[in-house]
Amino acid sequence: MFDLGQVQVQSLIVHEIPRHYRWTEDPGSGPVLSDVESPLNQMVRNFFQERMVHSLSRAALEVELDPGATSHAPALITGLLANPPMDFVAASQELAQILYQCQGGISPQGLLTVMTVTVEGRPGVAIIKLEKEEGTRVQRKEVEGGSTFSVDHLRDLMLTGKTQVFKVGLFARPADSDEIRGLVCDKQRGSSAGVAFFFLQRFLGCRLCESPEITTNLFYEATQRFINEDVDDPELKARYQVAVAQELSSTRTSVSPEAFANTNLETGDRAALLSRMEEADVCPGSFPKDLAIVGPALRRIQWHFQQGVVVLASPEQVGNAVQVEGLEDGRTRLAVTDTLKDVQGHR
Repeated sequence: MFDLGQVQVQSLIVHEIPRHYRWTEDPGSGPVLSDVESPLNQMVRNFFQERMVHSLSRAALEVELDPGATSHAPALITGLLANPPMDFVAASQELAQILYQCQGGISPQGLLTVMTVTVEGRPGVAIIKLEKEEGTRVQRKEVEGGSTFSVDHLRDLMLTGKTQVFKVGLFARPADSDEIRGLVCDKQRGSSAGVAFFFLQRFLGCRLCESPEITTNLFYEATQRFINEDVDDPELKARYQVAVAQELSSTRTSVSPEAFANTNLETGDRAALLSRMEEADVCPGSFPKDLAIVGPALRRIQWHFQQGVVVLASPEQVGNAVQVEGLEDGRTRLAVTDTLKDVQGHR
């Protein structure tokens, strides 16, 4: 979405965020706020730029500002990218207050670094959550009548490993859009685990953009609602579940809900599935397939019966070793024909 090689840091400010123990909170505690921007030389500017780009280039997820967010951060990000922009220092101080309120006692003390940047020549905002060792202090200095943190000292702490970059957000308007979009990463969780809920949603007020793994997961969840809520025949439920597993496990690189419905469903069931897709904001046309999220759910089909019986089988066994039949009284007969290996108690 952004050419990270064309990110340039323009200004920077740092605020200290202590632990927030809500149940024993001292009314006088809270973030230690800077009053003015931190003076920057080119060496420090390049250092923060390189650390931010390095983190984003390894594990970034595309996000957008969530119009339904309760956090005020989206309004602040939008204000900083306005023309003219809102006051940088005041906006950063409010972001520090929001982060402090969002964090619980489990989150360690740290620093919030807010930067104005350019991204491919366009205005941008970067927000970095740094975490530091217990007892580590960043030097403060007086600049033009205001107090701020020394970024030269902060750089030295980061180089010695006493302060580390953990969460990064970069926001700007892409070249082909007027909408503000972002890249966010969380080094504490790794690229496959996404971003901590409190940071992405409670603090930044963002949501993940539609990516292939997200859309594939939405398709899968919509099919599950369709099968379990719109289909009564137990044999059809099993058949459709197998079809979903086969569709997503196939070597095809894309999925078309409309083509899936026409190929695998009875005529009278197709409209219900497409309605479920519409509810989930999945277009009926083709989308790229990615099993990063749903892959584990495709390995087994599980039946839950009212009296507590649970049967687990692979999709390939349905119709072979496993037979499903709907009875006239509304109950379901599930028959397993195979060589019994063993019987065990279940804790």
